[in-house]
Amino acid sequence: MLYPMYATLISFDKGLTPQPGLAESWEQKSPTELVLHLRKGVTFHDDTPFDAGAVKYNLERALGPGSNIAPDIAAVKQVRVDDAATVTLLLSQPDSSIVMALADRAGMMVSPTAAEKAGGDMSADPVGAGPWKFVEWRRGSLIRYERFADYWDKEATVAKGLDIAIMPDPKTRVTSLRSGQQDIALMISPEDAQGLENASGVELEQNPQLYLDQIYFNRSAEGLRDPRVRRALSLAIDRESILKSAYFGRGQASSAFMPHDYWASPPDEVDYPYDPAEAKKLLAAAGATGLTFDMIANANSHTVRLGEIIKEQWAAVGVTVNIRPLEVVQASNDYFNDRKAPALLSAWTGRPDPAMTYRLMFTDEAYFNTSDEGSPGLAEAFAKVDEATTPDERKPGLDEAATAVYEDTPVVPLVFPDSMVGLSDDVTGFENNLLGKPKFVGISFQ
Repeated sequence: MLYPMYATLISFDKGLTPQPGLAESWEQKSPTELVLHLRKGVTFHDDTPFDAGAVKYNLERALGPGSNIAPDIAAVKQVRVDDAATVTLLLSQPDSSIVMALADRAGMMVSPTAAEKAGGDMSADPVGAGPWKFVEWRRGSLIRYERFADYWDKEATVAKGLDIAIMPDPKTRVTSLRSGQQDIALMISPEDAQGLENASGVELEQNPQLYLDQIYFNRSAEGLRDPRVRRALSLAIDRESILKSAYFGRGQASSAFMPHDYWASPPDEVDYPYDPAEAKKLLAAAGATGLTFDMIANANSHTVRLGEIIKEQWAAVGVTVNIRPLEVVQASNDYFNDRKAPALLSAWTGRPDPAMTYRLMFTDEAYFNTSDEGSPGLAEAFAKVDEATTPDERKPGLDEAATAVYEDTPVVPLVFPDSMVGLSDDVTGFENNLLGKPKFVGISFQ
């Protein structure tokens, strides 16, 4: 819901290759010096000019107290304005993920004028430089946008208006699409996909994505401290069976943190085969026979069903898990902030750059790592990743990072569900991407 309002410094194509955005070009002068050459003549929705000063304001704001995106660009130690259209980011250490971090929330530019006027809190009145500008937010119901006439990309097809209706129930989304109330329905559930494919007047677009359903572990919790226990729990899960029964085959079973056909996919040896016999041996060797623990789960029908399957598979190796379904915000708060349970069944929504995933989940300071202890070997792997710039140069270091995480098993990856979007036959020009977050630019109606 942010991309329609906010243009980013760097953009990306459907495969997450970096593309020009508000920065029409960039150059990595050294591993710790990134120069951005900005577009000229761009304005925010409130007519504030976009320039190097605005970029400096935004990035320093993103790094400031209370920012939940500061970890994405933590390596930035100084933002230097060279001239009105040139900004240099000086890094405290090499970080090859910075470019694509600027294609995500850290690169979404807000109007400095509006931010100052709002006292820094723009949640109720956002002002960006994207293709649409904010009109109205009916909490829990609707977000309404209208086309920004002065959007910088004059060749882009931008619909006159965009209404995003909030419909948490997936069947309601499908019904609304088939009845003609909506033109596009996001996040079609696997159980509704076949019906949509067979329906007239609509079509289903199905694509791979980086979104990963997984189990988070607090490795400092009683019973889960031994990596043999965590590995056993992963080996006890039949992912292919889960893919078939819980996702109707629409996705990719995986024991790694990147899908198989992605450029940063881990090496083949990063794999947890379904091996309940080996799981029992590891549990016995770790003195964890009869292990019992609680697991919070997002309280939607799909996740609860997934949790019940996992509960049965773990029971087969002598492990008892008590599932506690909670609404998603409460579940995240109870697990990541208050740490009320040693495990969480939820998802990782993906990031534009693979190094961001490893940093944000598995390092000692990562918010999503509730044990506050990084996986051994990650620092050495990142040193190789960050000295490189091209995907081919970065791949060996990323493989080492994947192997380090695999050996530690701080989470249990399960399935990459396909991104499924329902479209009215009237819609043309829709394009999704590996993040599963369409930008809606380019859409027209027959």
